[in-house]
Amino acid sequence: MNEINLEPAAVPGAVVAAVRVARTSLMDAQFRLDDHGGFHCRLLDGLSDGAATLLAEWAGRSRPSIAEELPAYIVAAAIEWRRTQRRGY
Repeated sequence: MNEINLEPAAVPGAVVAAVRVARTSLMDAQFRLDDHGGFHCRLLDGLSDGAATLLAEWAGRSRPSIAEELPAYIVAAAIEWRRTQRRGY
C-alpha cells in the first residue's frame, strides 16, 4: 500500500478540521465510556493518539509525551481515586 506523506503546508484546511472533529469525537467516546461504568478502551486511546499526532505533525510540532513526566505520586493518587470510585485499576 502506498503511504501518503503530506507536509504541513500541503494539508488542506478541510482535512485538518475533519481530523479535529474526529479527535474530539474520540475523546467524547472515551469520557462517555468511562462515565458509563469506568470502562477503558485501549483502541480508542490509540485512535485518539493517532489523531493528535497527525494534528501536531501537520502543525509542524512533535507531540510530547506527558506520561513519562508525571510524578509517581500523581499516578498513585489517580489509581486510588479510580479504585474508590469503582472505575477499575
